This record gives sequence, C-alpha cells and structure tokens, in this order.
Amino acid sequence: MPSYYAVTAKVRALYGRRITPEDYRLLMAKQTVPEAAAFLQSHPGYRNRLSGLQTGSIHREALENALRGAYMDEYRRIFSFMELRDKELLMFPVYRGEQDAILTSMRTLTSTVSLEPATTWEAVLRKSSQLDLGALQEAKTFSDIAKAAEKTIYGSALRRIASGDSTNPPTHAFVDNIMQVVYFARLYKTVGKRYKGDTAKLLRQSLDEETDLMNLVQFLRLKRYFSQEDIQRYSFPLPCSSKLTKPYMQALMGAKDYEEARDMVINGPYGKLFRSIDPKGLESYLYTLQYNFSRRQLRAPKPTIYVPIAYLTLKEIEIRNLISIIECIRYKISPDTMVTLIGV
Repeated sequence: MPSYYAVTAKVRALYGRRITPEDYRLLMAKQTVPEAAAFLQSHPGYRNRLSGLQTGSIHREALENALRGAYMDEYRRIFSFMELRDKELLMFPVYRGEQDAILTSMRTLTSTVSLEPATTWEAVLRKSSQLDLGALQEAKTFSDIAKAAEKTIYGSALRRIASGDSTNPPTHAFVDNIMQVVYFARLYKTVGKRYKGDTAKLLRQSLDEETDLMNLVQFLRLKRYFSQEDIQRYSFPLPCSSKLTKPYMQALMGAKDYEEARDMVINGPYGKLFRSIDPKGLESYLYTLQYNFSRRQLRAPKPTIYVPIAYLTLKEIEIRNLISIIECIRYKISPDTMVTLIGV
C-alpha cells in the first residue's frame, strides 16, 4: 500500500488546480464564448490544453472538444503513474464511458436531435475501448447498439436483451440498470482477484458505500417513474453491504409511493448523506452523492488505488459543468439559471 502515497500526492496536486466556486462565479458572468475561452485559457487547470487556441473567434464546439481533451490528458498522466497490476482497475473509467455512449445512442433512437454517442469520453474510448464507435453512430435499432458493444464487458448482457421481444424494445432505465450490475460485478471481481489485505479491505469498503448509494437512488427512481409491476421487472439491485439489510430493502420496495420510499431512505442507514443535500431532482441525488463520495475518497487518510479513480470522476463532473456553462453562455441563459443546471 505505501506505493499509493506517491500517486495520491500527484493526484491531489492535480485536484489543487480544480475549478473553485469563485472560478465558476466568474465564468458564469462571461457574456460570450470567446470571453469564457479566454478565462479558461488563463486557468492553471486548463492552460496547457487551451494554450494554442485562438480564443477571439473560437466556436463553442471547439472549446468543448478542447475541454474533453483535457480529461484525456489527465487520464493518460494518471495511467502512466500506475503499476502494471493497477492498470486493469484504471480501465473502469473507460467502462463508464462506454455506458454513457451506449445510453446516449439509445436516446438518439427516439430523439429528433442529433446526439453524439461519445462526448467527454470520445478520446479515451477511441484509444482504449472495444466499443465500435462508428457502428454505434450509425445504429438504427437496439440490436445495432448491442452489436456495436459486442466486445465490451456489456456485450453478452446487451445481446440477451436484444434477443428478447423485438416489438417492445428495452427502456433506457432498464438497460442502464443492467449495465450498472455488469459494471459493479466486474469491479468487485477485479478487486477480489488483484488485491489482498488492507488494500482489498479499503477498496471493498469504498465499493460497498458507492453501490449502496446507487441502489438507494435507483429504488427511488423506480418508485417515482415506474409502476409496481415495472419495479418487479426492472429492479436488478447492485451488490449491497450489510448496512442495507434484506428486510430494509424489502420494505423500501414495498413502499406505497415515492414519498414514503424517500422518507425511508432519509431515515435509513445513509440518511445523513441524503439529508445533507438539497437536490433539484432524482438525477441530482446521484450526481451530488457521486461528487461527495469521490471527494471523501480523495481525502482518505489511507490512500488506495481508488484515489485516482475518484479524481477522474471529479474531473468528469467538472468538465460536464464547464460544458453546461459554455452552452448557457452561448444561448444567453442567466447565471441564476446556470447554477440550477450544473448541480455541483
């Protein structure tokens, strides 16, 4: 475990160049995309990636692509710090990107707006992923999407879904749920195979908390948007720690409505974490909990391989926020509204 102190020091140094609340405030006050670009070009966290851009005439798409490139730069830097045994675990941010791309492609099937199936993750996916981005871009059906993902860790699960009732294609929520199960099953297996002793114990503790929080948000989502029949069909829970007992989870699933389920979560084992935030919606719950969870991992007194993964999660959130702000500036949306859109 001592080897993680060095990479943790490097990661924390990178985190020291993050966008601060004051930086967000100053950025949201900009009137044009070139003004926003000039501000970010002077920021230590983005100076290197944006140094060659002509900000005076830059378009929104070029600026957003440069910001996504900044994520790739830091992913490569962190990857280069790691020992060989850890690089399998550092593939999990890529698997996250594959999830995002697949779900975006599903939305494209029913959207009148052209969506890119790989945004923040594009550079990482093109270099490290087995996902066929070209086929994903051209997909016209869910079966096409499943074929594009055939070589990913989600391939067999998506193939089974695609082989079902072709007249009733799977919902976005159903596929999201299934891919989360596959992702965390693979993650737990990798931790069990690659790590022993205190490192494995700390990793398991981190994973248990993350999956517990995601399960709770998922059940709330099901209660709000689905019928009881749908809940029984769509609820494929992630692994749960001993804090989420079987009787508690059964009671949560049996809650008569969303309000009762939310009260049970707020008064349950993780109630303190849920009570500490005031989200605008269910997605904000997961977004904010993910942010707070990653911050705690980054500051953990005993560093593990999870520290760089937590940092990459925070970097992804930051870049999503910046892209949202740039789009708001482009369309003349007020700073007060921007605050509600970026979440964290």
